[in-house]
Amino acid sequence: MSSGLTAQLSAQLLALPGVREGVSRLGRAGKAAWFVSGREFAHLHADDLLDLRLPREVQSSLKGDPRAHFRKSRSEWLEIEFHHSQDVEFLVSLARRAWAAAKKHG
Repeated sequence: MSSGLTAQLSAQLLALPGVREGVSRLGRAGKAAWFVSGREFAHLHADDLLDLRLPREVQSSLKGDPRAHFRKSRSEWLEIEFHHSQDVEFLVSLARRAWAAAKKHG
């Protein structure tokens, strides 16, 4: 996995209005996270694994996607793998949904 993909992802997340990057309070220690209105909506678990706080209906639409890693118990969070530029584009479209939901609750 190229760190270039992580940089591409970060740049696109930071382009969303009101987003700031920081260190995750929920994910792995020291890994990057993105916040809007004080609420964390995305963080990295690894250089190729993003955890997104997604509404249930969005999560349900990803049930058959092999990139999506569902937790055993119900969670607002869904891990999604990314290995290619197309995956980053897909993640950013999902991140917009997570951003919108976090903005409403922040």
